[in-house]
Amino acid sequence: MTDFTQTRRSTLKLLAAGTGILAAPSIIRPAFAQEKVVNITTYDKFVPQEFIDQFQKDTGIEVRIRLTDDQGKQYNLLSAEGSAPSTDIVTVTGHRLSQFIKGKLLAPLDTARLKNWGNLASAYKGAPQLTIDGSTYGLPLLAGFEGLVRNTEYTKASDSWSIMFDEEYKGLTTYIISDFLSIAMLYQGNDGDYVTYEGKPEEAQAATDKARDFLIEQKGQVRKYYDAGSEVQQMLVNEDAYVAQAWSGPAAKLIMDGHPVELTVPKEGTYGFLYSFNVVNNAPNAEAAYTFLDAILSSPEIGAAMTRQSGFSSAFAGVENVLNERERAANALPPEQMERIKFFSSVNRDMKNDMIDKAAAEIKAA
Repeated sequence: MTDFTQTRRSTLKLLAAGTGILAAPSIIRPAFAQEKVVNITTYDKFVPQEFIDQFQKDTGIEVRIRLTDDQGKQYNLLSAEGSAPSTDIVTVTGHRLSQFIKGKLLAPLDTARLKNWGNLASAYKGAPQLTIDGSTYGLPLLAGFEGLVRNTEYTKASDSWSIMFDEEYKGLTTYIISDFLSIAMLYQGNDGDYVTYEGKPEEAQAATDKARDFLIEQKGQVRKYYDAGSEVQQMLVNEDAYVAQAWSGPAAKLIMDGHPVELTVPKEGTYGFLYSFNVVNNAPNAEAAYTFLDAILSSPEIGAAMTRQSGFSSAFAGVENVLNERERAANALPPEQMERIKFFSSVNRDMKNDMIDKAAAEIKAA
């Protein structure tokens, strides 16, 4: 495990007063201003426990984690709590930011309060996914994409999503229906992100229906539709599936652990996303939230630990120098494949969500 003591202690002591080891992360309590507490809603394995322990020791600020597995759940919770939120920091993807901002759930990020803002990798310091109307709304954290994953011992190499429909792997493929529906649209030459369909509902519906009908025809290829990254990992390890559509994080984690899988971006392309930490509007512990955000930026070792745990690529500078050769390889793609990744847009999200959700339910029920 990474030891953050030498790389972070002096930085943290400058950020906040107070000492003493506090309790391990606990359930977030009802909303009210709390002294030396920061409440964070995030995904499993996104925040290294070693960092939490050292942060609590150095600052006296207790870290309370609430785990989530869905953007919609975070949005619904914040909406229900209104002006009295029970959390200070949430973890939002760039393409969902506009929804949270329209709901007045997030506060613009005051980057001047983050002394370590310069420690972001250059590609993420001005990330357009996190900038709306000239204001920055998140600290770039981890980047990922929807990738083609295959067992290298039992499958042939492929540079196309067509391998998912190869009769040779009948009953040996797996994917998340709603995610793969967008990929199927892209495979068919249509816009799986619906950006070009703004104001064109009939065109969007036709493209959606075409992908839906195709995936219904191809249901025999599928061993199981999965929902969580841990499920697809287990299916690949157990050899229940040989080919999968998966988030890059879970797939890269398998590669880091030495499993015989390959992660690629096929020639038809794919979609990427950027996770960020965001300060909640009316956060009860905003000062502690900024102390936490600045601390997590303080060294590349922290970013490397986040990559090792989640599998996703870190947005922090210098992380590649901390990771070992296998870890770097798990997150490295040839330049031509990197160019095939389009980041999800926030444009026309309502239409996309409605049509994708309906089509996904129809595929599952067929």
